[in-house]
Amino acid sequence: MEYVWYACYGSNLCADRFRCYIEGGICAENGRSYRGCINDKSLWIDSKVKRFPGRMFFANESGSWGGGVSFYDPDGEGEVIMRLYKITNGQLDEVQEQECNKPYWYGRKIDLGVDDDGCHIYTITNEIPVPLNKPTDIYFSLIERALVEECGINKEDATTYLNKCLAV
Repeated sequence: MEYVWYACYGSNLCADRFRCYIEGGICAENGRSYRGCINDKSLWIDSKVKRFPGRMFFANESGSWGGGVSFYDPDGEGEVIMRLYKITNGQLDEVQEQECNKPYWYGRKIDLGVDDDGCHIYTITNEIPVPLNKPTDIYFSLIERALVEECGINKEDATTYLNKCLAV
């Protein structure tokens, strides 16, 4: 079984939220039901937090969240806080499909390099330009809470970081 690291930067920073993409279930924050992975519902075998060059921004209009959602620009200035989940390559493909594998959503898989353990690190983002759009308070709060409670970022730094992501 080939394992990879999936690098998340938006609502999937929250383990309970990401669990919906793996096991299936209803996301508590948006009330939406997710089918989960069809071929393998086993949870990640490890997770950690790393920073990568680039910029996170909010764009599009999400039917699930009612506002903009997070995207990653690897060429943007700054750094992006990402939570990495060690999952199978097949699970990553299924997560990308559930995230909407289309050019203006999450159709672009980016190889962020190889981790110390020899596994590739991947993230997904948009392929073509998308319209900037502010997130809803619930989406923004979910990311902020995950940064603080699950990624070890203090509240002030998490708020400052997310406000930079809102800037055009």
